[in-house]
Amino acid sequence: MLNICVIDALARAAGTRYSTFDVVGAGPRVVAGIAEKYGQTAFYTYEDAIKRVSRLLSYDVLMISAMSSDYGAVKKLLTTARSRGFRGKIIIGGPISFEYSKLLSNLPIDYVVVGEGEIPLTKLLSMLSTNSIKISEIPAIAYVEEGVVKVTSGHIYTPVEVLNSILPWSRVDEAFKHPQIYRFYVEVVRGCSNYHRPRIKTSKFTCIDCSKCYSPTLEERLTCPIGIPPGCGFCSVPYMFGPPRSRSIESIKREVEELIAHGARRIVLSGPDFLDYMREKLVGKVLTDPCYPPANIDAIEQLLNELFSISEVKNGRVVIMVENIKACLVNEEVASVLGKYLKGTTIHIGLETGSKWFNEVVLGKPIFTEDVVKASKLLSCQGLRPYIYLIYGLPFTTREVYRDTIEAVELLKLSGVEKITLYKFINLPATAFEDLKPNVDEFRDAIRELRQLVDKYNMVAKRKLLGARIEAWLYESKGRIYGYPVNHGPVIFVEHKGKAMVSGCRGLIEITDIGTRFARGRLISILECP
Repeated sequence: MLNICVIDALARAAGTRYSTFDVVGAGPRVVAGIAEKYGQTAFYTYEDAIKRVSRLLSYDVLMISAMSSDYGAVKKLLTTARSRGFRGKIIIGGPISFEYSKLLSNLPIDYVVVGEGEIPLTKLLSMLSTNSIKISEIPAIAYVEEGVVKVTSGHIYTPVEVLNSILPWSRVDEAFKHPQIYRFYVEVVRGCSNYHRPRIKTSKFTCIDCSKCYSPTLEERLTCPIGIPPGCGFCSVPYMFGPPRSRSIESIKREVEELIAHGARRIVLSGPDFLDYMREKLVGKVLTDPCYPPANIDAIEQLLNELFSISEVKNGRVVIMVENIKACLVNEEVASVLGKYLKGTTIHIGLETGSKWFNEVVLGKPIFTEDVVKASKLLSCQGLRPYIYLIYGLPFTTREVYRDTIEAVELLKLSGVEKITLYKFINLPATAFEDLKPNVDEFRDAIRELRQLVDKYNMVAKRKLLGARIEAWLYESKGRIYGYPVNHGPVIFVEHKGKAMVSGCRGLIEITDIGTRFARGRLISILECP
């Protein structure tokens, strides 16, 4: 039996986490759940691992989950561990795995699990523990042999029956001092339904207008004759994770119950699009259309009803949230069901730009301003809190695209949107735009105007919080107290004159000031403590 350590390095960048401190992704817990079948398994956050590297030396295997943007953090951790004397095996996985050649050429790594890990990781750990199979017999594993980087096969997609058979690691009270503070992501859908593609010309791809992306035969959309990766040009999800596969209600409920039993109080139902849940069942085959058929409302309501039958959820001690949805799938019935169960929680919608032509042709995203405005109105009327994503610096952006995006922000003002998040395009591997750099110099004035408008919008929306009393989980760090709203929202810097420790407690906070990315408030009372 192996002694295994799983390390969550997601969103750690060069080694410091600058935002979303309360987020715990689903992937590393899935990895730890697989590992438990092969030995004693510990789960560390990146921060705990890097602070106490000496504790890592006793493990036979280190497994690290990371994104491409986390290369610096991974390098720092592995270089330190090897220099301190770690001699076990090191395995890397997660979205960063598609850069396996770079990883294996520059870091002290033994194996990279490329893409989805359920099948290759299971076989790899079996090999390490029993020597029963050869590395060449395991799919999607990259390694170095005689100084040459090799990969056993391309990445593979995990069948839904395998997804349902795995119980992700849930002993979160062992890895997190106050698990009630964190948003634990529970995967409900793997993969994305958008198999449109950018219809553009780049140094690497030139669309030939074959129309396969729009074929009424959904299976035809899976492959492109010239190899353009599917989905939005900036996003790697469809290529990395394939079309949607929905986990069973039983497996999701079991995981949520296990998390709650170990102290979790905030659960996020995770997926590229929550409204894709069981939508593949409506077509009876692979789902490659992002907007048709409509959401499987019966399956969604059945899932939410089962989760809200859990006593801790039913009595309000545990909050259930969802993250991303596609605006084109929102109608009155969808909004009504989401509002019935998720009232008061945030919900995220990607718009990216306000230009219909740009979204459809350049990005390969058939979702437009009118879709997002309609969805936001319907959702906000049902008590949900829409958050909208926009991107600047995208390749091929024109001044007209920025003008359309600025006009879109004006339209969103009347649709109940609580927050707009504007972020800079980053070219990622396994995307249609992977070889394209951010385009910011040419339109700095338009970007500045858009950013100022978004900041103003968010400030005006946040003014509604002034004087409001919000329940939040409290966390003390380096002499400061932070409040994480129970139903999600801006991080609150909390004023508290008492000397008693409040970390891990749920408090009632009155908002006294706001900023573009935070709020300030004073602690009115402590509602509960561990």
